[in-house]
Amino acid sequence: MRHITTEHYDRPTIVLHWLSAALVIMQWVIGRMTGLLPRGPVRIDIWSVHVLLGVCITLVLIARIAWRCSRGRRLPGKGTPVERVAARIMHGALYTVLAIVLVLGFANTYVHGFPLFSMLTLPGKQGIATILSVNRWHSLAANVLAALIFLHTLAALFHHYVYRDGVLRRML
Repeated sequence: MRHITTEHYDRPTIVLHWLSAALVIMQWVIGRMTGLLPRGPVRIDIWSVHVLLGVCITLVLIARIAWRCSRGRRLPGKGTPVERVAARIMHGALYTVLAIVLVLGFANTYVHGFPLFSMLTLPGKQGIATILSVNRWHSLAANVLAALIFLHTLAALFHHYVYRDGVLRRML
């Protein structure tokens, strides 16, 4: 059994972490399920919510990075040196891939010339080949992000149930 810590991240760091997690999970589910609906106003409205949630995630990501770089509490890594390096790489990958998903999401919205809630059509309608290509890249990046989140979650649960070192409790 490893040393148990009672250290916690600061409240804004915790709130931004869990808000990011909830928004990304909602977005991934919407992205996977909405395409199964028949074309029409309901589908456009759900995609519109997806676009707006993408804007929200972008703002949360910017806030997270700004907070982390300024006043966010940093805690020492846990585990072996290899585990600490793996954790840094994982967190860097999560931030990077999330940013890529967001950029591709905005590109996807642009190339579609998206009709936001069927009231405002965003400019940029492109050819079908471009639309499909950007859509595939956005979808692939979202799936890579989901895989990274899954691994990140497994690592947190491993620390909690196997190492019992309090790593997960720091973010609760």
